[in-house]
Amino acid sequence: MWNLLRIAVRNVLRNRRRTLITLAALLVGVGVMVSIRGLLNGFQRSLVESVVAGQTGALQIHKKGYLQNVLAAPLSMDLPADEAFLKKIEGVPHVTAVAPRIAFAGMVNLGEETIFLALQASDPKREFKVCPLRRDTIHDDGRFKDGTVADAMVVTTEMDKALRDKAAKTKDPPALLAADKDGQLSGENVSLVGTLALNGPGERKLGLVRLDVAQRLLKMEGRATGLLVAVDNIDNIPTVQTALQALVGPNYEVNSWEEVAKFVVSARDRQNVIISVVAAIFMLLMLLGVANTMLMSVLERTREIGTMMAVGVRRGKIVVLFLFEALFIGGLGGVVGSGAGYGLVLWMAARGIEVTAPGSNVPFTIRPYVSLSYLGMITALAALGALVFALYPAWRASKLRPVEALAGG
Repeated sequence: MWNLLRIAVRNVLRNRRRTLITLAALLVGVGVMVSIRGLLNGFQRSLVESVVAGQTGALQIHKKGYLQNVLAAPLSMDLPADEAFLKKIEGVPHVTAVAPRIAFAGMVNLGEETIFLALQASDPKREFKVCPLRRDTIHDDGRFKDGTVADAMVVTTEMDKALRDKAAKTKDPPALLAADKDGQLSGENVSLVGTLALNGPGERKLGLVRLDVAQRLLKMEGRATGLLVAVDNIDNIPTVQTALQALVGPNYEVNSWEEVAKFVVSARDRQNVIISVVAAIFMLLMLLGVANTMLMSVLERTREIGTMMAVGVRRGKIVVLFLFEALFIGGLGGVVGSGAGYGLVLWMAARGIEVTAPGSNVPFTIRPYVSLSYLGMITALAALGALVFALYPAWRASKLRPVEALAGG
């Protein structure tokens, strides 16, 4: 067997031109597969970080059934947001911060004009500990973020333009109107201090107000519709989720960011399916090249095969010889291609790639990466695939008749 292996390696190295062409195809194919996987890994990780650190937090706590009715912004499904309750949650191992939020529907009134919009209320000091990337989405010269304006409100760029156009027509300050927890219409004067950029798909008519303003407006002092929780490591989310659920009891539900931002999980799954299909096509094309190389080798080496059979080499060993050759080419091509692709991924990671996700106007930087296990898998797949695709050429070589093979037939 070892003799056959040495002969196989010698045969591969003997015909350098054909071997180099096959290796080049494998290098390009495997290298592209590794590079694309690295880019997608980096994009998905950056997207998750953007969602967790910019929108949802790692975990969210709501009254049981809230998420199923979230579109109706049910203020009746509230929960405690006082300091004592928040401190209990912060005491859970691996929890680093907690931030209360109120989500509700409202309108901004300017003179005779009224604009409806979706609203979120948050405490800036706590909010930016849970979602630090959200600070970068607010452009207000610090008036909302640092609390220098007590009734500060920021809205998306589209809403800001519409409101300021209407504000130019009236001298009255804008008033925020909403139905409170009891269903009565309430109002609070607000100051438009800046704009809010969107870091993901969703509602474009969105406003952000301070938590204390919303609590007065909605008659929800010390209450909120949800609590956002940050953890020290994303891998600890399942452990913290279980601990928090035990702490808050059955009347509340603790959801991970994946359960809250299902659109991100769905997009990630679709991307993985697409990349798998692309990888399969690349692999098929590469292995067809290997099969073609092995078939050409059989046709060119009929005399050699006939001589081997004439001196007593069995047909089974002829098959093994050609399979060894294919395995060597596939393995070597997989190693070289994986190495080239990994080098390209490292280079892109060092430079960083700035992109803007669909539905967002906040750019983020992609740092591509691939795991060593993926490199090992793709290398093994190239080698084993070459082995499988060489079965027919090897079988054909073994079926040659010695007399016809010696004659070059």
